[in-house]
Amino acid sequence: MKTRLLTILIVLISNFSFTQTKEEIIARIIKVNSLDGWDGILNPDLDKNGLSDNNNYYNFEKLKKIVSTDELLDLTKHKNQVLRLYAINELISENNKYINIQKEILDAIANKKIVQTHSGCIVDKELTYSIIYHKYWNLVRARASENPNESDKEETELIGRKTLNEDNLLRNINSEILKLDEDLFWLIYDRAFEIEKYDETLKKNIIHLLFKYNNSYAFKYLKKNYPDDFNNIYTEYFTKHFSKAEFDKVNETFYLFDLAQYAFENNNDDMKTRILQKLRTTKGWEKELSGTFEHQIFNKYHIKL
Repeated sequence: MKTRLLTILIVLISNFSFTQTKEEIIARIIKVNSLDGWDGILNPDLDKNGLSDNNNYYNFEKLKKIVSTDELLDLTKHKNQVLRLYAINELISENNKYINIQKEILDAIANKKIVQTHSGCIVDKELTYSIIYHKYWNLVRARASENPNESDKEETELIGRKTLNEDNLLRNINSEILKLDEDLFWLIYDRAFEIEKYDETLKKNIIHLLFKYNNSYAFKYLKKNYPDDFNNIYTEYFTKHFSKAEFDKVNETFYLFDLAQYAFENNNDDMKTRILQKLRTTKGWEKELSGTFEHQIFNKYHIKL
């Protein structure tokens, strides 16, 4: 009997030693200060209190088990960006009706905060607005994977686009983003222009994105949706804006590559000539995407600058 009681006591003490308060876990998340995903380790090295010093995924997994929804909502207002993002992402995953996803994204765009992220062996820094946007975008896109014919990639892609187009919240978020006189992370525009057609009132905003920021996704959207106006848009862009652009910013190098892909895939000789001339007279693309241009444009189409 004494032996049994001693065993129970040891188990209770052991369990107690690995139980942390909300405040302790929050403090550790802030100390690590990285937005980490699961790193594939089933039994990570934890300190004596059962918390990780190198991967916040495990710390937040512990935290979310002992906090209420109201406490998670409170954490979305925390001054630490990593903690805020964990709380926001969790509430988005839960489809919680009390989190205003559109407001969170637009506020994050206004603040332009950057956090460290850790996924597998890749450590990076990302804009908070991109993290929140893509959390919701992925949630919407995942509905396409519920298609019973997942083996048909073409059908799955069509269903994916249909799902994106039918999500009113995502459409509203994208519309607000397209109204901004800013050049956000290029991948956001790649996602936003997956929507087939926006309200007509956004046309001027989209033309502005093309003329001022050389936004290639705006270019392709206008070509598809405004064929009657596009000749004039095309001429004005390439004679007044493209010709003067330096393409020395990171976003612009991706736009230039996207324009190049479009020109060669559609065999547009005028565009090809203009783009190759730009590649010969600017250097920004060499720093960011030289290998991509080499393999996907130069080698593929037998181009020598």
